Amino acid sequence: SQMEAAVYDTLQVEVTGRTNEHEYLLRVSGSTVKFAGFLVVYEEAKNEDVKTEEDEENVRIPAEIVEGQKQELIRLIPEQHFTQPPPRYSEASLVQALEEDGIGRPSTYAPTLSTIQARGYVLREEKRLMPTEIGMQVNDLMTQYFPDIVDLTFTARMEEDLDMIASGQAEWVEVIHEFYRPFAEDVKKAQAEMPVTKSEPEPIGRKCPDDGGELVIRYGRFGKFISCANFPTCRYTEAWLQKIGVLCPKDGGELVERKTRKGRTFFGCENYPNCDFTSWKRPLKQPCPKCGNLLVIANKREAQCINCQETFLLEEVVPETVE
Repeated sequence: SQMEAAVYDTLQVEVTGRTNEHEYLLRVSGSTVKFAGFLVVYEEAKNEDVKTEEDEENVRIPAEIVEGQKQELIRLIPEQHFTQPPPRYSEASLVQALEEDGIGRPSTYAPTLSTIQARGYVLREEKRLMPTEIGMQVNDLMTQYFPDIVDLTFTARMEEDLDMIASGQAEWVEVIHEFYRPFAEDVKKAQAEMPVTKSEPEPIGRKCPDDGGELVIRYGRFGKFISCANFPTCRYTEAWLQKIGVLCPKDGGELVERKTRKGRTFFGCENYPNCDFTSWKRPLKQPCPKCGNLLVIANKREAQCINCQETFLLEEVVPETVE
């Protein structure tokens, strides 16, 4: 795939406001897609009912505004915001970041996304790429022993060198030699000093029903799962049930976090298949203030009752979620 990169028009406006005692600087930015490029076929669909942090920061700025223009203050809208960590990358936003940093080419984006998921470095949860334990271990070791390789400027520069080789503007022997000498030294140092780290299986205190061995937690392509410690001699496995501390509204069992074959997260009863309750939306411990039934997170700001369908502000029903 050799599709063109997306092109954005970005505008940032700074407004200075003064009082008798203080001066305030207000800043807002907005961007529009000038040329969609690969986003025509690749951009993930957005849920119009759910506003993301990126949506809130991207404001529509009037085209008529000019530098030095005086504005009249019509009203002030006080809003309370809380510091949040940067959102995890989605596949689309990761491709955009790679593109902005000059890493990879359109033909390599899809294989890159497939590789980091196939090797278990990240899991795809609710359209976001979540790092796994093994992914964080690999990142820490690469950063410590191969800092040049994981440096963004190095990767972007190597991409440019490869393009120059392809166009005949550089000799491949010279480029590879310049890269290989320091790389060989890093490999030699890593072989001597890098600790052998393994994601050790974690016992769960139960015996395997097939051979009596210890059952342990392992990590696979779709996250945690339970297997026999005697693998591969014993092939017994079962799903890892991550309890969320909420009771099932149908039979009172514990609700657990599960994943589909494609890695999508959903919530169901631990007593499946005897109980078939499931929800794509995360259940809350707090009951519905109106009917006492189960509340689920409807979007970033609201909770909804699965019974009476009433919606409530999250900060009202779950105050501790606002930090």
